[in-house]
Amino acid sequence: MNTICALCGTPLTATDMSVGKNKLADGGYLCAACFTKAITINRDLINNLDQFYFAEITGMILKSKIDASQNPGGSQSMANSRYEYDAPTRLDEIKDQIVALNARLSVLANEEVNELANVLDRDEKLLAIAEGIDLQSNREGIIFSTQKRIAFIDKKFLGGVVKNEFLIQDVSSIDLDETLLYSILKINTYRGSAQFKLHNKNDGRAFSNAQRRSTTHTENEFMQNSSPFQAFTQTIPDLVQENVYSTDQVDSGAIFEQLEKLGKLREIEVLTEEEFAEQKKKLLDKL
Repeated sequence: MNTICALCGTPLTATDMSVGKNKLADGGYLCAACFTKAITINRDLINNLDQFYFAEITGMILKSKIDASQNPGGSQSMANSRYEYDAPTRLDEIKDQIVALNARLSVLANEEVNELANVLDRDEKLLAIAEGIDLQSNREGIIFSTQKRIAFIDKKFLGGVVKNEFLIQDVSSIDLDETLLYSILKINTYRGSAQFKLHNKNDGRAFSNAQRRSTTHTENEFMQNSSPFQAFTQTIPDLVQENVYSTDQVDSGAIFEQLEKLGKLREIEVLTEEEFAEQKKKLLDKL
């Protein structure tokens, strides 16, 4: 039996379990306070809560908050219910984003979801999220993508958090291998790669799409504010530090190293063919 409330994450007590009708369709349970909140919004849940999933209940609560904000005075029925709406917390916002993504997370991921309030920056928005296994550490947790990063977190049983993350600008590509039952998500960076087994085979597509949108947005914003040469030097800052474009002769090994970096920039389409050829010629002139 689950030992924490599927909605708020607090430990379940004997009083909570004595309610008897607080079980969800996906196996989770609501504490007495959250059960009361749910049936205040929808009285029918008193008898058929076990026909609804966690995402559906959070969706009802989100809708009731939206309705309340649009109608501050409230209807007569809401006035009679004496239900008070608290200001949404950061965790509430995160859970609303998960619902909007139609993510299929089980109650086993509740602790990791609650930890997102401490992991995500205030301006970060979830673009994709799924349950899975880090195949390198063989730990099970959640993997998520935002406009800033892709990360895996696992809330350890005895406290603390295991985290493995990749900044969007460091991700060169994402590969996806789907089987009948699950998918393997491979994140490639310039420093190596990591693989994650996602429990639902369709979840990997959301990560591929999210990474593509984030990369495109970042590159467009970057190129609008930078000339081609600025984009090149800011992406590989050590080129500026080494001043390879000065008139002085430099070591041939350093030249070939910079040529390799130029090639990588062309591969990820930061440089066009023309820009690549121009910068390559400048480097070769130093030999």
